[in-house]
Parts: sequence; C-alpha cells; structure tokens
Amino acid sequence: MKRPIQAILLAGGKGTRLAPLTDNCPKPMVLIHGRPMIEYVLDHLKKHGITSVALSVAHMGDQIKNYFDDGASFGMEISYLEEPEPMGTGGWTQLVDWDELDDNFIVANADNLFWIDIDKFFDRHKEVGGAATIGAIEIPVDKHAAYEVLVHDEDKSRLINYIDRKECESHLKNCDSIFVSSGWYIMTPRVRDLIPKQCPISNEIDIWPLLDKSDHDLGFYHATEPWFDSGTHERLERVAKFIKENILKD
Repeated sequence: MKRPIQAILLAGGKGTRLAPLTDNCPKPMVLIHGRPMIEYVLDHLKKHGITSVALSVAHMGDQIKNYFDDGASFGMEISYLEEPEPMGTGGWTQLVDWDELDDNFIVANADNLFWIDIDKFFDRHKEVGGAATIGAIEIPVDKHAAYEVLVHDEDKSRLINYIDRKECESHLKNCDSIFVSSGWYIMTPRVRDLIPKQCPISNEIDIWPLLDKSDHDLGFYHATEPWFDSGTHERLERVAKFIKENILKD
C-alpha cells in the first residue's frame, strides 16, 4: 500500500540566473560535485525518515522524472505533480490530491539546500498544534529587500505576523536583524480551505498571507542550521564549498 505523501519539493524553477548551467537542464538538476542539487535535499529528508515525496515539476521536468523515476533506486517513493504551465511556488496546491497527503507534511523549495533538524522542526510544529509552521532564518536587516518579514511571539514558538516586503519598513527600525522564510514549511490539510483556485499562485505572496489572516495557529521555528539559496553562481559556489567540507567527508 502506498504511503501518504510526507513532503512536496518544488522543482519547477528555470534558474535563469544560473545560465549557462541551466540552458539545457532545470535548476534542481544543476550538478554540485557530480550530483543534482535536489538529490542532496532528498538525501536529507531520507535521513529523517521522510521517504514518500512528491516533486512538483514544470520546466524540463522530464529530466527530473527520468533521473529519479519512481524513486525505488534511491530507497524512496517518488511521485510527480506536473504543471501544464508555470503555476508559481503554490502551484502544488492546485495539483495535489489532498487525500494522499500525510497529516503533517513538508513543503520545501528544491533549490534551498537546508540542513535543518527536521525532528526539531516537527517537534515545534506539534507543540503549537497549528495548521502550519514556518522555518525562519535570521538575517542582517540590510538584506531584507528580497524577503517578507516574519514576526514571532516572545517565546519564538508562534508566527504572529507575516509582513509583505513592501510594507515592512516600520518593523525594520532600531533592529540589526530580522527573520525571513527559509522556504521550508510544515503544513497540514487544514490549510486547504484557505487556498483559492487560481493560477499562478505563490506560497510567499498568496498562501502565507492568507494563513496569517486566518484564525489558525501558526508555528515558528528559529532555524540556525546551514541554509543556502543556490539562485546565483556565487551562492552555488558557497553551497558547493559547504558540501565539500561538511557533507562529502562524512
């Protein structure tokens, strides 16, 4: 019997800033030390017992499907959510069979290589008992322009405000750092009723603001583990260096 889907990885990006590496392959298949970057994400999930994964694919998605197939050779069960056209980071919500999802499932960007302690992430999620929990990272305040701002409660256990990057100026005063989304979430099927039928749809611009405005409790996990956005050549070099020094030696 097929297990419920424990994680959804968003693997539809074109990665235009990584050209020419992405001229002939989708961004998640860009090689780092001879392996597609998405494979490192899958390995990390597998180490934490998450082996039933759906990959949301679009641009050159056949390359991803041909490489991983059903996941059996990787010790996983892999299925696919295929976007007929670019649907945005929230496109998975329009494609997934919600009845096939686990009661608590991860949603993550396949190009955000994050060695998050998944057990602690789930502990926080279950402690709060909310509809969703966001993995938050702390960055210098002068780097805020590219991100929404996350406001937490006194204990750093609950998300109490999700602020659009264009509306966060008043929250940036007199502080040296802010919290932003890592692109990793734990969600429950309870979020389903809040999500509109629309395309394109964004996790960041549409879904999290709706969750924030709802009466659902939302968890907040302050992640201090190594996190990398591989969106540029400079960032790709940074994560490659980390993997060489910390992952490949294991």
